[in-house]
Amino acid sequence: MLVSGLSSLHNRTSVYLFRQVDYAIRCLVYLTRTRDRLATKSEIAKATSAPDLFVAKILQQLVRAGLVASTRGVHGGFVLARDPANLSLLDVIDVTQARVAPRPCVLDPRACPFRDTCPVHPVWVKIHRATEREMRKVSFASLARQAAKLRRPRPPRPHGARKVGPGRQALG
Repeated sequence: MLVSGLSSLHNRTSVYLFRQVDYAIRCLVYLTRTRDRLATKSEIAKATSAPDLFVAKILQQLVRAGLVASTRGVHGGFVLARDPANLSLLDVIDVTQARVAPRPCVLDPRACPFRDTCPVHPVWVKIHRATEREMRKVSFASLARQAAKLRRPRPPRPHGARKVGPGRQALG
């Protein structure tokens, strides 16, 4: 029972951390793309499709870590504080204190009593190291260039709407 409880807690925590990291990455990509000006919290939330309150918490965390600078006041906002060419995905993982690992035993030897006798453990460690190595290679400058090439997603249709002609929708 204890093991399944811990496993369940680990899964819930992992989902939360992934969402937090995802939103932090979106915020930083947006700030990279708008480097020449301040962006407001609401603007960032809208542009990244992230909840306002979540963006506020993430921006505070990024400011404390020195990745983002903030200016208070009516004309205040947020701006990237580091060169995006030298800011990696792994930096965001570190700042958000998320851990990227295929299994808990890779990060905490106490998480699995079979670590020393498990034939798969070395494989998980290798995957973990490769993932971190690849994340270290991805800069926010490259992500912003990629984002500029992508089309903006269409907003979802209202529930029950159907298309009736170019640019028109009908309910029913």
